[in-house]
Amino acid sequence: MVQGIKTAWRLLPGLALLFALPAFSVMSGEVAAASVVEVTYSKGLSKRLDSIDRMEQTLEERFRKTGTDDASVRTSTINRFAKNRTSNTRWAGERLIPDVEDYGLTSLITALTVDNLARAQPDFDGSIRYEIDRLRVSSHPVAFLSGSHSYVMGNITVLGPDGQILKSEDVSANLVVDPSVDLNYQGEKYAFIETDEEDRVGPTLSYFVKMALQSVFPDQKDEIYGPLIIRLSGPNESIIYNKP
Repeated sequence: MVQGIKTAWRLLPGLALLFALPAFSVMSGEVAAASVVEVTYSKGLSKRLDSIDRMEQTLEERFRKTGTDDASVRTSTINRFAKNRTSNTRWAGERLIPDVEDYGLTSLITALTVDNLARAQPDFDGSIRYEIDRLRVSSHPVAFLSGSHSYVMGNITVLGPDGQILKSEDVSANLVVDPSVDLNYQGEKYAFIETDEEDRVGPTLSYFVKMALQSVFPDQKDEIYGPLIIRLSGPNESIIYNKP
C-alpha cells in the first residue's frame, strides 16, 4: 500500500471541521480524550483523491441547496420538491461536516468514526488507523470509482495511547442498503438520499466504517451505526437524474 495521508481537520464537539493539522486529530464532547484517526489510500485512490473530493463537494453543495444532487431538478417530478419534502430530515452530510468545503473521503471517514466512538466507546483514548485498498461506487461520476457494485476493501487497526497495536482486522464491505420512507428522519443512523447509494461515496463509506468498527469492538456493535437510505420514489417509480 502506498500511503496517501489526506490533509486533516480537527473536529470539535458537534463534529465541526475547523482547521488543518498534519494528522487527523479528532475530538468529541462525548469522548473523554482526543483520539486520532489516520486514513491511508492505495496508489490509485491517492492519485485521484482530489478530483473525487471536488466532485463530492459539488454534489453535496447542490444537495444542500435543492434536496437532490441532480444537475436539473426539473427533469424529475420526484426530485422537483425534494427539499421541501425532506426539510426535517437529519442528513448525514450536514450533520457530520457542516462546512461543505471540508467534505471529502477522509473527513467523512473521520467524522463517521468519531460519531460512532462517541456512542460505542466514550472513554476511548487510543487511535484508529484505516487503510483503504479499493473503493467502488456503482455509478459514481468519477469513472475510476464506478463499478458493478459498491464496496470497500481495506483494513482497520486500533492502537493504544502508547501506539501499541491492540487489534487489526481486514474488512471487505459490500454495501447493504437499509431503506426507509421516513421523510422526517431524526435518528442516529446516517441518512442519505435514495440516489446516493449509486453515485455518492457516503453510504458505501458509512457501511465500511460500521463494519470495520464492529469488527474491532464486537461487544458494542449495537451502538455502531451505518447508512440509512431515504426513499423518495414509490414502489413503481424510479428516479432518472442528470449528472454531474
